[in-house]
Amino acid sequence: MSYQKDVAAFMTAGEQTINGQLSLEGDQANLYMNLISEEYQETLAAFKSNDMIEVADGLADMVWVIMGMCNSCGIDFDSVWQEVKASNMSKFPDGKAIKNEHGKIMKPESYFKPNIKKVLGLEE
Repeated sequence: MSYQKDVAAFMTAGEQTINGQLSLEGDQANLYMNLISEEYQETLAAFKSNDMIEVADGLADMVWVIMGMCNSCGIDFDSVWQEVKASNMSKFPDGKAIKNEHGKIMKPESYFKPNIKKVLGLEE
């Protein structure tokens, strides 16, 4: 299952462009960035209203428009996800988390920053 491919099928049916090249230019990228902001605001309002159904719907809508943004900008989200996942998992030396007083998982010496530039093929 690929959320990005599901959204690509929707975009193709709606005659939107799936960009094969990395680019942040164009009306479609701007559209999707605006949709991300709109869906976030709706989800935040639902959260503040303690409306579980609308929060769940908003979260799914945010993933949808984020995948649309990736397709519009030529970003292979699955590759970026794998790199970020590996980076995040490097925060668990010996399988244990180090947390601050608020419960946030901290970055120990084993942590490495994700190399998004490499994943996007922008590293020389």
